[in-house]
Amino acid sequence: MNAEVPDGGSGAAAEDKYFQVERIDGVARCTMRGPSMNAMGVDTLPPMVDGIKGVLADPEVRVVVLRGDGGNFSTGADLSIMGEKMDPEFLNFHMLRMNEAVHALHEGPKPVIAEVDGWAVGGGFGLALAADITYATERALFMMSFVRISIIPDLGCVYLLTRRVGLHLAKELALTGRVVDAQEALRIGLVNRVMPHQDISGEVMKTAAKMAGRSPEVLAAIKRHINAAPRLDLATLQELEAYAQPFFVLKPEHRADIARFFEKG
Repeated sequence: MNAEVPDGGSGAAAEDKYFQVERIDGVARCTMRGPSMNAMGVDTLPPMVDGIKGVLADPEVRVVVLRGDGGNFSTGADLSIMGEKMDPEFLNFHMLRMNEAVHALHEGPKPVIAEVDGWAVGGGFGLALAADITYATERALFMMSFVRISIIPDLGCVYLLTRRVGLHLAKELALTGRVVDAQEALRIGLVNRVMPHQDISGEVMKTAAKMAGRSPEVLAAIKRHINAAPRLDLATLQELEAYAQPFFVLKPEHRADIARFFEKG
């Protein structure tokens, strides 16, 4: 039977079962908990999209951490509903919703950290790329797998991958679908750091907590300017900075930081 487009939203139970959100001192730690190594399927996509949108809209959340349960990040699309079983209308409906979530993660004001252990495949790879910072364990494996099942990369993967590793390497990874291990991922710029799997959750939360203690307006402006930088010339970006900075030096957070600096002196 073909998958059908749902006519309603997912409830709290579905969110708890497939997409767990823990709010800890301004950090939303989001854990994908689906079957087949956190594959994106009929039951898992709606709570994932709703959960991501929920934490991004929550004014109490300053930093988002995205991770997978069971020793893997995500293997992308659930292949059990692909092939002859796939309804194109269902696919289009959920791709558009997931595109919104990925765009909000990458372009939205809140810093996003991806914590990658095990496999990050296809759309799961794209989800890791949508983060502002990507940390991986020594056993992380990345694969732009779409070509292996004769479809094109989606969820903005080619845009995100090209910005990480450059045009020619992005083409190689997408056209071959080869596996990239953690050390190569670090070397080519796919990830920011590689650390032992037993340490990564604690290290990620330390980094997230530090950022959550900073001004959310400053974090948003830094992220916005860095995202815009490849699309702007130097003079335009400098002008944006010149008009934004006077606003921030008037803020109480800046003045408190300067006062603490001289108190330490």
